[in-house]
Amino acid sequence: MKSLVSYIQQRLTLRLGIQILLVVGVILGLFLGYVFHLTRQYAKQQAINHATEVLDSTVLRINHLMDRVEAATVSMEPLIRKNLKPDSLLAYSRRMLEEHPPVLGFTIAMEPDFFPEQGRLFSAYSLRRGDSIITINENNYEYFERDWYKTPRERQKGYWPEPYIDEGDSVLTSSEYNYSYCKPLFSIDGRILGVLCIDMLLKGISDYVTKVEAYPNSSAIMLSHDGRYIVHPDTAKLVRQTIFSDPDPRAKHDVIRLGEAMLAGQNGMQQLVVDGQDAYIFYRPLERTGWSIAIVCPASDVFSNYDRLLYSAWSIIILSLIVLMIMCFQSIRRIITPLNQLALQTQRIAEGHLEETLTPSNRHDEIGMLQNSFNLMQQSLHEYVSDIRQINDEMEQRNEELVRASQLVQEADQQKTAFIQDMSHQIRTPLNIINGFTQVLSSDHNGISDEETNDIITRIRLRAKTLSHITRMLTVSSFKDSGRLNGEQTTFNCRALCEEAIASVIPTHPDTVSITVKTDMPDDLTIHSDREALLFILDELLNNAIKFTQQGIITLACSLRDDQSVIFAVSDTGIGIAEDDRERIFTQFTKVNNFTEGVGLGLSLCQQTARMLGGELVLDTTYQDGSRFLLTLH
Repeated sequence: MKSLVSYIQQRLTLRLGIQILLVVGVILGLFLGYVFHLTRQYAKQQAINHATEVLDSTVLRINHLMDRVEAATVSMEPLIRKNLKPDSLLAYSRRMLEEHPPVLGFTIAMEPDFFPEQGRLFSAYSLRRGDSIITINENNYEYFERDWYKTPRERQKGYWPEPYIDEGDSVLTSSEYNYSYCKPLFSIDGRILGVLCIDMLLKGISDYVTKVEAYPNSSAIMLSHDGRYIVHPDTAKLVRQTIFSDPDPRAKHDVIRLGEAMLAGQNGMQQLVVDGQDAYIFYRPLERTGWSIAIVCPASDVFSNYDRLLYSAWSIIILSLIVLMIMCFQSIRRIITPLNQLALQTQRIAEGHLEETLTPSNRHDEIGMLQNSFNLMQQSLHEYVSDIRQINDEMEQRNEELVRASQLVQEADQQKTAFIQDMSHQIRTPLNIINGFTQVLSSDHNGISDEETNDIITRIRLRAKTLSHITRMLTVSSFKDSGRLNGEQTTFNCRALCEEAIASVIPTHPDTVSITVKTDMPDDLTIHSDREALLFILDELLNNAIKFTQQGIITLACSLRDDQSVIFAVSDTGIGIAEDDRERIFTQFTKVNNFTEGVGLGLSLCQQTARMLGGELVLDTTYQDGSRFLLTLH
């Protein structure tokens, strides 16, 4: 007996063959379930057909209402075009409301300066208030950039804007929700004269839609272009909320999908949760407006008759099959559970979760062997994939390093080439000038006046100073690269330092530029720092200010802050620095203007020197009259 039981335990096919007789009852139940499923689908299709008919009927009624609004606007066009006078337009605006009682307001807005004697603006506007009609010329209402005027003018066709509450800055306003139809007014030769805008109470459309009763508890909504509610059972949500505002958390994604479909102008049906209950939403677009209408039908209403029939039938079937199902359940569950675990684990592997291993089985049949073999395979696969991932990560990191290194080499080569070309130009220009003047002096020295000789000597000195400045930049750059300062720490007077810096650049500045020193520091105040390095920074900042200031004032200011920090400020009223260039002016070999003198090292070296002195050099971005650099020493 034990050998027979063991044999059966090792043969899955045999066990399933024995139990197949018990499964027959389940198959019968599944068959009946399928029949009821078809019945439900039929009931669902009937509901779709009924709701679609109601929805189509409602859309036709709304379209008929809009047809009348558009027809009223079109009928007024020939009269307006024929009598383009201010008084006539005011009369026609009022006449529209007199002949069409449902109309709330009517505007005839003309193009700018259409009636010069009336000013730039002329808008004949009539509004119904109770039993009276008020008509005015809104000559203080800037309407040209308003959506109701701008959009139909640009599209050159009729346009239905978003519904709104008129809380604007016009003379006449309405406190109720409105919707409008706007149409451009053309002349005989096709020229735009203005825009006609007819306003209606949103309540009219709302009454049409809220009367829709596809089922006892159904309701209707309508959305504008951007998803705002035009019609909703909860009036507090009208216009001020959209379909995407605070949906039921259980149906958030479904509501978003529904809203996107309705705003895209689609029609169809969608099932989702509304107020905690399953419901079917049937929606249709209003083609001419870009709006969309939907009927919300609770699932309990749609399947009420079907559910009553279903409950009765299933009660009888369940009572008949419950005993058979209990007998089958235990046996099938024990057989299927390991297979389900294998299927679930396979899905987890497909999703990339290789670290989760299957629990080994104690069974000795085919399923037990399969489960244990799968476990061993999964462990090997996890180790193999981990090794591959590690190799890929290392290769990817090395590739990124190679790419970055290649980019740096290319950038360095480009910077080197540009620097050499610019350096050649910067040195060649003053050398040519010096050589030229030297030849003049050597060829005809006696024929040149003393005044001309002094001028030539001055020019030669200036060009020599330019070469000296370039050489100095390169020398200082080499010091900064090696991390050394050129001077020694000494104690010196701040005011004297500023005056010396100004004196060094006065011979090179044009007569149209004034250079001044401003300081509120005591005359005897001294600081301890590298004087030559600090003088180098101020000299370079002043030279830059002179270079980019053709006319104006250059100021060197020095002040003492409460924290005992000393601030040197060099400001000018020159061309300034563009906002796009402010981030890169302190980068080596960078010139904002390639046609100016210099090698692109000055500001970079100044900032590095300032940091070596324990301070900071920055551009004052709040200064608007030119450029201002702030050197702070702590």
